[in-house]
Amino acid sequence: MKRPTARLIVLLLSMLLSMLLTTVGCQSTQPTTKQLLQEDYLQMMDTELLIYYQQLVEGIEEPSSGGGGFGFGLGIGIGVGSSSAVGLGASKGPEREYTTEALQQRRNQVRLELSRRGLEPTTSY
Repeated sequence: MKRPTARLIVLLLSMLLSMLLTTVGCQSTQPTTKQLLQEDYLQMMDTELLIYYQQLVEGIEEPSSGGGGFGFGLGIGIGVGSSSAVGLGASKGPEREYTTEALQQRRNQVRLELSRRGLEPTTSY
């Protein structure tokens, strides 16, 4: 009777590990909206400012970068004896319009700063 329980534990642990690896592998390297908006662009060097401008443009174009959207989680717990538990969770991030608007405002501010410095962004809107 112990073998099926051990197999079940191994199966559940391998499923959890594969879900974890999938989640980590799918994470974006793009900074979040919050990180982008916390940057002090006035203190940046010219090359940093150009890169920052491009990140803002990409943040506006990619829906997932705004920090909004839908999150889903699944948890499985195995206790001593015959007890076990399964948990599900869901969350919704901030409204996309708000984060897009904030990124657009920052992009416009950075575009003005680029112009003041005599720099031309690689992406134009």
